[in-house]
Amino acid sequence: METKLTDIEEIAQTDGKSAWLMIYADLITLVMIFFILLFSISMMNMEKITGVLKSFEIDFRVDTPSTSLFDLIDTGSIMDGKKLDHFIGMREVDTFQEIHSIIREKNLMKNMDATFVEGKIVIRIEGQVLFDTGSAELLPVANRILDGVIQIIKENPQYQVEIQGHTDNRPIHTQKFASNWELSAIRASTVLRHLIDNGISGERLAATGFADLRPIAGNDNPEERRKNRRVEFVLKEKE
Repeated sequence: METKLTDIEEIAQTDGKSAWLMIYADLITLVMIFFILLFSISMMNMEKITGVLKSFEIDFRVDTPSTSLFDLIDTGSIMDGKKLDHFIGMREVDTFQEIHSIIREKNLMKNMDATFVEGKIVIRIEGQVLFDTGSAELLPVANRILDGVIQIIKENPQYQVEIQGHTDNRPIHTQKFASNWELSAIRASTVLRHLIDNGISGERLAATGFADLRPIAGNDNPEERRKNRRVEFVLKEKE
């Protein structure tokens, strides 16, 4: 079956001097695509977008972003008609700022921080301020620190909260704890019980122990091991 030639290809074959028409047609197509892209970009508020992107570059424990992501969401549609609040983790930015403010107000910057992990908000507390080494009983000072977490959870009822216990890689074997698995799991459960006793619904909570399987630093020196011994609160919006 013979393939039918386009008008331009037919002209190019019959008249070598007209081959420039194919190049011209390609050029016109590229120029049209370029202007379509320019028009699409012009529909977005680039000043607000730039402000939000810059806000992500600062340390939330030191400063606070000047632009709310809701401002960016309200600018309208993005390219394919979807708004930014349809993307994972975007609406959590304002909540993240609130958490940062509470951490600063309660002067907990040395022992607590918050970050984004896979679209979820994760609040981290160093284990040494909650528990003695090898123990799953809360220290007296833990009450003040956990009060900040309780406030955050109460003020954001849209989140389910998974409490995760983490240890360093040094093995433990005592009468109470056969391994780091038991230690991390019971610590997480102890914190969960404390939250329930202080007014958080158990339906919103879950507790898991991960032992030393999820380090956030190496385990080669005391400072790195200290970072790995922690309790995390993973905030995930209810489905």
